[in-house]
Amino acid sequence: MLKRQGVLAVAGLIAVFAILHLGLSPDDYSLRLLGATTLGGAAFLLMTVAVILSTRARRLENLFGGLDRMYQVHRAVGACAAFAALLHFFTVPKALPPGADLAANSLVPSAPLGILGLVLLVVGLFLALNRKISYSRWRPAHKAMGLVYLLILGHFMAAPPALLDHTSPSVLLLIAVAAIGVPALFYSIFGLGRRSARSFTIEAVNPMERATELVLKPMGKLFDFTPGQFAFIEVQAKGWNEAHPFTISSAPAESRLRFTVRDLGDWTRKVRTELRPGGTVLVHGPYGRFDSARAGTKQVWIAGGVGLTPFLSTLRAMKPGDLRKITFIYAARNESEAIFLDELKAKSAELGNVDLIPLFSDSGALARVDDLKSRLAEPLPAYDYFLCGPKPMVEGLISDLRKAGVPRTRIHTEAFAFR
Repeated sequence: MLKRQGVLAVAGLIAVFAILHLGLSPDDYSLRLLGATTLGGAAFLLMTVAVILSTRARRLENLFGGLDRMYQVHRAVGACAAFAALLHFFTVPKALPPGADLAANSLVPSAPLGILGLVLLVVGLFLALNRKISYSRWRPAHKAMGLVYLLILGHFMAAPPALLDHTSPSVLLLIAVAAIGVPALFYSIFGLGRRSARSFTIEAVNPMERATELVLKPMGKLFDFTPGQFAFIEVQAKGWNEAHPFTISSAPAESRLRFTVRDLGDWTRKVRTELRPGGTVLVHGPYGRFDSARAGTKQVWIAGGVGLTPFLSTLRAMKPGDLRKITFIYAARNESEAIFLDELKAKSAELGNVDLIPLFSDSGALARVDDLKSRLAEPLPAYDYFLCGPKPMVEGLISDLRKAGVPRTRIHTEAFAFR
């Protein structure tokens, strides 16, 4: 669940800038100029926030509720930055104020930098929101947005004194934020996670029904993680150009790291057909806050398809005597596609506190909130809900749970839409 602290921190930064700019700017600023520069400054601050979030800084995860939520905010602030930049362009005065020294207030290179940055920002936003573009093509294009950030930085730094007072508190705030944003940009583009990534050897590639289990042996010490967390896998071989996120399906106590990869695209299909034991991969992580151990003792888990993986890791880590009472609904198309079903049945029977309910859509059985009412001993709001699976399924369940009176704070999801 997205935490308010992170969103409020972003909103607070924008508010501080606006208060400083509107309250302490030179008296001879026109209302139009004041509004236009406020929009421009807000756009730059939002772009800087997007850059900082792209570094995957783990200290920010608690602020936003996990890396998946940070990426949601990253997309949202990017769109808001583009909107604010467009408003800035259409409202900023196209001529200097009367009496301004034309030589001292030359618009070159501020105006060209701003126009070029705005055009590339709008193009980049279109590419970022276009799901039809493959990830392998989208990723380098998205990294090129770093150039947009530098262009916008150059635009406001080169702005003429008649339009922007570089000694005002609000502009000094922008400069201070830029001192954080520029290093974060270069780290994100050129050094993200290289030092913190761990090297693993591929021990096994196990084909399953519409999925592949990847078993990795650590070259050194295996990092600590919590059940429900995910990591980025980066294959060290020609033709594998980007890292992809997957939930860890092994238990923390195991000596190997296991991922269950659903066959959904070119990259994931290559995992099944091209990866071989003995290869090397880098693993970046762990990330995420999808941890049922932090919730109450009455829980409902609903997994759809490969959305099983965070629950699989949790079950593998659980021991008899666990105080949680769990209703676990596992939805799949049919029994053959219900991967690890035998293991789930055996583990549930061993633990004694997990009521496993497989549902197969080919037989007409679907995960529905109205069906939950007849399965649960207490009213729906008495439980914590953990949902992971296809986006339409999860969104439908959230909507129905909210209508049934379940507080938003008791509904926990994992958001893997990083684009």
